[in-house]
Amino acid sequence: MKHAALISALMLTCAAGAANAADYTAPGEMGFLSELRMGVMAHDVTRREDGTVDLQAEVLFNAFGTPAENTSVWERFLTPRPHIGASLNTDGKTSYGYAGFSWLFPVYGPVFVEGSFGGMVHDGKLSNTDPDREPLGTRALFHESASIGLDYERIRVMLTVEHSSNAGLGNWNHGLTNVGARVGYKF
Repeated sequence: MKHAALISALMLTCAAGAANAADYTAPGEMGFLSELRMGVMAHDVTRREDGTVDLQAEVLFNAFGTPAENTSVWERFLTPRPHIGASLNTDGKTSYGYAGFSWLFPVYGPVFVEGSFGGMVHDGKLSNTDPDREPLGTRALFHESASIGLDYERIRVMLTVEHSSNAGLGNWNHGLTNVGARVGYKF
């Protein structure tokens, strides 16, 4: 429960800070912040914790050294955007905080694809002690996601699938797979 409270506080802080900043700054003047995303995810769609919902918040930062917009595929690959986020399960199942790097690639017109890779820390079960919870094996897991979306001026809408696991580094490795929709506001 302590972890869920911490993740909730992180989500609220991200949302409140971004909302206030959007109210008081001109477009493109957010400095190191690139985008704020909020989403709803179907939790653990292939395993024990399915049937529950996660609320998600994510902050993306500007890429290091190169603007994130209007660059070549190679430049985008070499300059990912750092991100940090939190996912709070609404039914008391596994919640987590995560961080990593995101790569966004325009496809055609407003359509884009995005991939991310990083790590996460969760409050779930480590071993197979509860038949309703996933045994995740280690407290820290790898976290990756893939999205397809539409880009409308300052708004991005995307469908996302994300997966977290310990890649076999722990005794248990059931992992979590979430699927959902997210909306982003670009600064």
